[in-house]
Amino acid sequence: MKKIFLYIAACLFVFIGCEKIDSLLDTTNYQKADTSSFPQTEKDAEQLVNSAYSTMHSLYTGSIFRINLFRRMIASDDIYGGGSTSSKETTAADRLLAPSMDEDNSPWKSYYNGLFRCNYALESISAMDDDLFTGDNKNWYLGQAHFMRAFYLWELAERYECFPLTLSTEVENMPKASVDEIYAAIAEDLTQAISLIPAKYGYSQDNNLCGRATKYAAEALMGRVWLFYTGFYKKSDMAGISKSQVISWLEDCANTSVSKFDLEKDQREIWMYSNEWSSGVKYGVDFETYANQEDLHWVGNHSKETVWGVHFSYTGSGYNRLPEWLGFRNSAQTPNKDSYPYSAGGNGNASVNPKFVKEWYEDPDYGPTDKRFYGTILTANEAKIRKAYPWYGDGYVELPNFKGHDSKEIERTWFYTKKYQAMAAYTDGTMSSMKKNFFNIVNGAISNSAKSGNKCDAIYIRFADVLLMLDELKETVTGMNRLRARAGLAPYDSYTFERLQKERRYEFATEGIRFNDLRRWYPETAGQIIEQNQTGGYIEFKGAPTTYQELPGRSFSQRYALTRGFWMIPQEQIGLQEGMLTQNKGFEDGDNYLFVDGDLPY
Repeated sequence: MKKIFLYIAACLFVFIGCEKIDSLLDTTNYQKADTSSFPQTEKDAEQLVNSAYSTMHSLYTGSIFRINLFRRMIASDDIYGGGSTSSKETTAADRLLAPSMDEDNSPWKSYYNGLFRCNYALESISAMDDDLFTGDNKNWYLGQAHFMRAFYLWELAERYECFPLTLSTEVENMPKASVDEIYAAIAEDLTQAISLIPAKYGYSQDNNLCGRATKYAAEALMGRVWLFYTGFYKKSDMAGISKSQVISWLEDCANTSVSKFDLEKDQREIWMYSNEWSSGVKYGVDFETYANQEDLHWVGNHSKETVWGVHFSYTGSGYNRLPEWLGFRNSAQTPNKDSYPYSAGGNGNASVNPKFVKEWYEDPDYGPTDKRFYGTILTANEAKIRKAYPWYGDGYVELPNFKGHDSKEIERTWFYTKKYQAMAAYTDGTMSSMKKNFFNIVNGAISNSAKSGNKCDAIYIRFADVLLMLDELKETVTGMNRLRARAGLAPYDSYTFERLQKERRYEFATEGIRFNDLRRWYPETAGQIIEQNQTGGYIEFKGAPTTYQELPGRSFSQRYALTRGFWMIPQEQIGLQEGMLTQNKGFEDGDNYLFVDGDLPY
């Protein structure tokens, strides 16, 4: 008997229908269409493609724990889970555990919902008459659908490894596909996207192009997937795609005269802490923020460095909850003079590992002269910093008087990640009133909230990563030296793997890339590396000084040896599959995988 094991509304699908892609991708307008009469026009085809994008936006307005980007941040050795005693999701992710047997049920259904929309778009648009389309638009729509299906398959693959592979709208019970079958499907979809999406659609600020997949995004994603697959599974190629082919595609993406993607002049200006409302530049006033001191000016959403990301507009209803979960907190969860220009209204579910900060601070090739150091690490509470970290010397403490929230914060280090912090702003140059979120000043219709008011893009692949993937594959220093020059550092004279590793770690610190880098470089021992790099770091548990500790009998290295960095398949989905879907290793009976209140060893 067939069973639908994913969330699909039988014959009715939600499609987005408006003219501008920023609104389309924020899913602000909806209309229901019967599949017996839909699609019939080019506009219908566009709506089908837009529906595939909208699933990613819906994930960001729910529990952010559902997002792979966030989970990879927490599982890496960059960040401790932190938060409060009620933040079981992040504390569990930090230790490769699960807070419940069905915590992943919602994202599982969302990813399959996205897959189904891609499959429906591909089948329906392919069947439409070519004469219904303007120019090469049919290929453009098909290419985007192939890209989005590859992206959803990759999100599932890096999260669960193996899963039922659905490449058509015919949905039925099926067992897990093999690793090779899954990566062959991803490779085929990305190859199709590269071939079908017209080269003329590169980086653009045009409203109908912001947030859309491009040929160059497909080339970059191919590089990322290929490097993971060949590294983690120790293969020489991926479904017949060779190293030289991947290099060729990445070089095409890196050709700025063609793709129009490029580095921003200062990496720090990609992140919203450099915005001119919070700094006061918009009012002709100096609010004495880090952005003022460094003369930084936010480039805004949809940066030319964002090769692929989930794009949010200032007019749509969607919002990004990453700043809510990554944002630090004070007792009132509202901004004041001690937290400004940051909102301090987050959940505090991330504290930067002080052992990592020390490594970067003391690195002779980097250190605090690296512009990215203070551009990535937000340091608070000068008295605590000077006492806990004598090695920090006279290092910059950005929020010297910030006190945090002792009764809530459980693994606080006083180092916070800066890149996705929600930003407060004064309403004018007189500093008479303060908003919890500067986006509310940009557009008064946006919520004045440190949670639901965030409109920053969620960035998956930056142009900097394209350059470093090329360096890694070709063993060159071309990309590294471009990034080092941007960061104010001297160039390297030659390539070494250690240099490439360090450049990737510092350039992409706290962006959710480190975890899979370690897995592909060290498939068997990544867990030991992360455990060694984290254990013993200074933390405060509800204000009391202690050190980061592993769970007895369930250390990170032990959990990684069992899971290899993959997560639990929801128990509900296994039940629906009537025995055809099996649980992942590390989450079976007897594996002691549940994280519950009282498990922390402090």
